[in-house]
Amino acid sequence: MQIKIQKILKWTATIATAGMAGAVMVASAAYLYLAPLLPAAETYRNVQLETPLRIYTSDRRLIDEIGNRRDPVDYGDIPPLLTDALIATEDLRFYSHPGVDLQSLARGFYGIIRGVNLGGGSTITMQLTNNLSFDSDKVYLRKIKSIPFALQIERELTKEEILTLYLNTAYFGTGADGIGAAAYVYYGKEVNELSLAQAAMMVSLLPCPSACNPLSNPSRAIERRRVRLANMLNQGMINQGEFADADRSPITARRRNRDIEVSAPYVAEMVRQQLFKEHGEKAYSQGFEVITTIDGDKQLVANRALVDGLENYYDKRHGYRGATANYPQELYADLSGDAQQAWIEELQPVPVFGNQQPAIVTSLDALSFEAVLKSGEIAKVEWDGISWANRFNSRNDAWPPPQMASDVVQTGDLIRLRNVNGEWQLGQVPEIQGALVSMSPSNGEIIALVGGYDFRRSQVNRVITPRPPGSNFKPFLYGAALEEGYSAATTINDAPISRGDYRPNNYENNFLGPITLRYALKESRNVPAVRLYDQVGDDKVLAFAAKFGFQTQNFPRNDLTVALGSQDVQPLEIVTAYSAIANGGYKVEPWFIKEISNLADGIVYKATPITVCENCQALINDAAAEIIPAPPIIDPQVAFILNSMLRSVIEEGSGARVNREIGRGDLMGKTGTTNGPQELWFSGFNRDIATTVFVGFDQPEPLGEREQGATVAVPIWIDFMKVALEGMPENTMKRPDGIEDRLINKTTGAPATPGEPDTIFEYFRTENAPTTSGALMPNIDPADEESEELSTETIF
Repeated sequence: MQIKIQKILKWTATIATAGMAGAVMVASAAYLYLAPLLPAAETYRNVQLETPLRIYTSDRRLIDEIGNRRDPVDYGDIPPLLTDALIATEDLRFYSHPGVDLQSLARGFYGIIRGVNLGGGSTITMQLTNNLSFDSDKVYLRKIKSIPFALQIERELTKEEILTLYLNTAYFGTGADGIGAAAYVYYGKEVNELSLAQAAMMVSLLPCPSACNPLSNPSRAIERRRVRLANMLNQGMINQGEFADADRSPITARRRNRDIEVSAPYVAEMVRQQLFKEHGEKAYSQGFEVITTIDGDKQLVANRALVDGLENYYDKRHGYRGATANYPQELYADLSGDAQQAWIEELQPVPVFGNQQPAIVTSLDALSFEAVLKSGEIAKVEWDGISWANRFNSRNDAWPPPQMASDVVQTGDLIRLRNVNGEWQLGQVPEIQGALVSMSPSNGEIIALVGGYDFRRSQVNRVITPRPPGSNFKPFLYGAALEEGYSAATTINDAPISRGDYRPNNYENNFLGPITLRYALKESRNVPAVRLYDQVGDDKVLAFAAKFGFQTQNFPRNDLTVALGSQDVQPLEIVTAYSAIANGGYKVEPWFIKEISNLADGIVYKATPITVCENCQALINDAAAEIIPAPPIIDPQVAFILNSMLRSVIEEGSGARVNREIGRGDLMGKTGTTNGPQELWFSGFNRDIATTVFVGFDQPEPLGEREQGATVAVPIWIDFMKVALEGMPENTMKRPDGIEDRLINKTTGAPATPGEPDTIFEYFRTENAPTTSGALMPNIDPADEESEELSTETIF
């Protein structure tokens, strides 16, 4: 028996020795293989300051901050309570192990075998290796690599340096890399000013900085903080009184690093893409600051105009589509006894879009209801905020109207509310989308840009997404005709026309016979536009449109639908083209970045935009900055007459609502409506601002048979421009030489004599002015000629 025991012990010792030798050999081989792959100390010892990309309006109001912030601290700046909280939670034997804790590794390995979580086994030093390297590796490979790296770090750095490096490289969520940035972002403090409760909260973030932080999940954050405080208490690092005081402390964290003053997320994304293209990942960490061309006040107005417009001018008119979900009160009462608190928890992950706050209906009366918001506030909605909610049946059918609150909502319904002038109203997130872009015709700078209803819901920037413009394209057809010798008084036959299977029709389903070009454009008659396109020829029309920046090389030839705006163009291309009409026929390019600087080099870029100027050379001589004169692309006489024709649209045509509601004499524009209708447009301008509005579904579908550019796009444009132009004097293109006035018959375009009925004064290029019966307008005194604007009395 004794001999057998001796043999067993001998074999056991032999196997153990062999196993240990094998393990040593494997470990040695792994180390020899991995050692050349490990970073050298000089590559990680010093942590560099990282400052995120910051984007501003032209008046230096913050639009967005992109990237993480890192503000390295020294060991002497770190309070002991912070390192105590870290060690008590993450690595109790930190000061005694050489970077790898075999006991913790064995416990973690045993847990993996048993299928239970007994801790990961990583020391603070091993966690530091993950902060510094191995990001793309799988979990187990990363763990294996971290062992030799941790041993190397322990040989090269002191324990204090390791703690400092760890806290400077850990990610704490909310864009904060390192404890220095985190202390500021969450609490607005220096690291050495953190309280015990705040230090414990910081340490609690480390395993899950996004899901566990006190901003996104306060209740979970408090529980995790309690665990860190309890660990410190158990290790004798704090006493019971300190634990109790810290545990009772309320959450005082709030996000301080992105105090956005002007919301322009679509602009911010355009800037981010541009900076990333030029600088790669460094764009987010090298302290770049970008000054954009965005006018902060006008951007805020544009945001409100588009969001309110899509809700009020389209979505509400088409009826209420119903609640998103229903959470029955009885179910929650059975589960928790507190349905309202359960409803509040259900609301927490539901995002706010536009003006629309998520809420759950808690009670109903005959003509009102109450609902709880995410904040726990109870909102009461009176009948005035409910009565709009006709039942949605289709885009062409919203009926019947509600008679009682219960016709619209039920207790437990997940709905949307919006607050209008202090009163709560039933709402819903629109399915419709849109865009608004505003530009200076003088140099192409983008003044305001909104690429959709809500960037959080959809990042598609519809300002740069091509869609058919419909009649918004017609001014460039009529401009081509003017360039070819036609006049605004030239008549075109509004009569049926067919080319093969194509037979265009007018919106009104009628024909008027011969009408002037001015009248045809004013009333947006389709058949005369097609006939004019056929007469002028697509080569000349498309060549003319190309001067304004349209990519007409992609347009089909011998396709009469081009006359009616059938080819996709961007709203940005449209507003740029209209800007060239507004400024008298000069090509400007859209731009949105004025200046770029960074921490290391200061100013690295300043824009030198193409600029329209009457005496460019004098400005170049006087100005410190370079000025690039804008090239003329059409004759000023053509631009002037086209301006006057687009003024007629505002005075008597499809844009007449602009004239009624803004009442300025310097506004011109054109609506656009495509087949279906599927897209709605309005583009309009004076000499100082050109603005385009687009409305449509992202996946094109009919908007409803009653919709036109005038019903949705025009009122959105008005809501923006009415405020944008406040305090600005009227300003239009100056009348150039080579323009004459003749009295003509308003209907036939034929020369007329004073006293005849139905006459107007029309503008002509001198070479095209009628030479028979007619009368010139009174001559203008040369002293006044320089400041003369378009005469609104002589055109209709």
